[in-house]
Amino acid sequence: MTPAWQGEEREVRWGLPDVFIGVVVSWVAAVVVLLAILALSGQETGGETGTGSYVGRYGVGDALGVERVDPALPLWTLPVGQLGLWAGLAVTAVVAATRRGNGLRRDFGWSMRASDVPIGLAFGVFAQVVVVWLIYAPFQLVFDFDVSEAARAITDRAATPGDIALVMLGVVVGAPIFEELFFRGLALRAFERRWGPVAGVLASSVLFGAVHLQLLQFPALVAFAIIAAMLVRRYGRLGPAIWAHIGFNLVAVVNLIWLIR
Repeated sequence: MTPAWQGEEREVRWGLPDVFIGVVVSWVAAVVVLLAILALSGQETGGETGTGSYVGRYGVGDALGVERVDPALPLWTLPVGQLGLWAGLAVTAVVAATRRGNGLRRDFGWSMRASDVPIGLAFGVFAQVVVVWLIYAPFQLVFDFDVSEAARAITDRAATPGDIALVMLGVVVGAPIFEELFFRGLALRAFERRWGPVAGVLASSVLFGAVHLQLLQFPALVAFAIIAAMLVRRYGRLGPAIWAHIGFNLVAVVNLIWLIR
C-alpha cells in the first residue's frame, strides 16, 4: 500500500531542520515550563523529574551496585513536566505542515479510523508484554537488576488519586498524541524523504528513544518506535500508531499503579 504522504502534488518545504529545531525547542520549553510550575508551587528543583530517567538511571545503578539518592519531586511532576515538551513537538509539527506543506492530514497522516483502535492496541500491548520481555530477558540472566524496584521507589512517595489521574492522563493520552504527531508524523517523513524508508524508520525510532533520556529503556523504546513506524507505513495514517502508543503506555502505567497498591 502506498503511504498517504507519497505522490503529493505540492512540493513541501519541511525536512530534517524542522525535526532538529523541534527537538531543541521542545526541550527548552519543557525546562522553562517545568521550572516555572515548580517555582509557583514552591517545589525544590534539584530532584529527578521523570519516571523514565529515574527508572533507567537507578536501574542501571542497582545493577552496578552504585548508591543512589531518591528523587525529591512529587509524582504529579511527571506528567506536568511534559507539558512544555508536548507543546514544542505539536507546534513544530503544525507549523511545518500548515506553513511549509499541505496540512497535517496530507503530510503527516493525521487521521484515524475505528479499525485503528483494536489494531493499534493489539500491537502496543504485544510490544510491551512480549517484545520488551524478549529484549531484557537475556540481560537479566547476566546482570542483577530489577526495573520494578526502581519504579517502586518512585511510587513510595505519597501518591494521591489526583496524582495517579494526572499520570494516567499524561502518559496514556498526552504522550501518544503529541509524540506520534512529531516522531511518526514529521520526523519519520523527514528522514524518509532524505534517506529512504528503511533509514527513515530506523533514524526516527532512534531519535524517539534518545529524546526520552532513558538509558535502561532505550532498546525497548526504539523497538516500539519501529513497530509504530511500520504501522504508519502500512496504513498510511497515524491512527494505528497512536493507539499502539496508548496500549504500550497503558500496560506500563497499570503496572506502576499496581506497584503503588
